[in-house]
Amino acid sequence: MRIAAIDLGTNTFHLIIAEQNANELQIVYKTNQPVKLGEDITKNNSIIPVAFERGINCLKEFKNVLLINDVTVVKATATSAVRSAINGQDFVDAVKDATDIDIEVIDGDEEAELIYEGVKLSGAITGKSLIMDIGGGSTEFILCDEENLIWKKS
Repeated sequence: MRIAAIDLGTNTFHLIIAEQNANELQIVYKTNQPVKLGEDITKNNSIIPVAFERGINCLKEFKNVLLINDVTVVKATATSAVRSAINGQDFVDAVKDATDIDIEVIDGDEEAELIYEGVKLSGAITGKSLIMDIGGGSTEFILCDEENLIWKKS
């Protein structure tokens, strides 16, 4: 079975496709596009029309890649730009209409938890650690060790 993850960040959209076999994932495709969805978002707390269009066009391209690669499960997650923009839900709805991709908008705490899980799975945590993820629209601080997420702030 082929599965995909789409990360809709403030500056960059990422797509990764993996083949799932038993307990193993094999990456078969990976790309990113500098969409700059958060361009000028601080002026009126809104995704500007040109950025909105870039985001839709990028996800149309991603949808074609999903179809070509016979992907059966897609998880699309949006972070800071979509969650903070007054027209963020409009963007989510427009993506659904244009591509049939459902987007989950996550809050800063969930974003921090997912960052921790990703770093933990990579094996990069040794002892007490501070993870900082500096994104285009938010920054997450995570205090953790190999077993536990101790504290987080977005």
